[in-house]
Amino acid sequence: MSAMIRNANPDDLGTVAFMLQQLGHHVGYKPKVTAEDLMAFGPHGRGDFTILVAEVEGNILGILLYSIVFSAWRGRPGIYVSDIFVADAARGLGLGTQLMRAAIAGELPRGAAYLKLEVDRKNETGLGFYEKRGFRRSDSDHTMVMEEAMMRQL
Repeated sequence: MSAMIRNANPDDLGTVAFMLQQLGHHVGYKPKVTAEDLMAFGPHGRGDFTILVAEVEGNILGILLYSIVFSAWRGRPGIYVSDIFVADAARGLGLGTQLMRAAIAGELPRGAAYLKLEVDRKNETGLGFYEKRGFRRSDSDHTMVMEEAMMRQL
């Protein structure tokens, strides 16, 4: 299925926040994100990340949030996908792949040399999806996280 892949506009942010809540439900988490957060920190605010949407017949059926990161090891920037979600009814239609292709097409000309993302260990469906598209699991990296309270103490 071919979708219109485009940058999210402010009117889309409620739907994007809802879809992020759905993503959390799929992996057993409850995201705190709101449309206001997306507005404040996303492309229409601070510009910390980009939001792409996959729209079919006027309905947003998929989303992808990504940021640009720099790898000193590669000496090049890359795409870090923080969230990708396709509505249950639209799974298997190729929207996730179309969203990733759009991010790549937008960032390759700007020097992006890699695409990186994290997958919840329990998300076997997601792992299979990414591996079929050429992603490989990294044995050399461990995800480390420091939450705000500890950041303030450091």
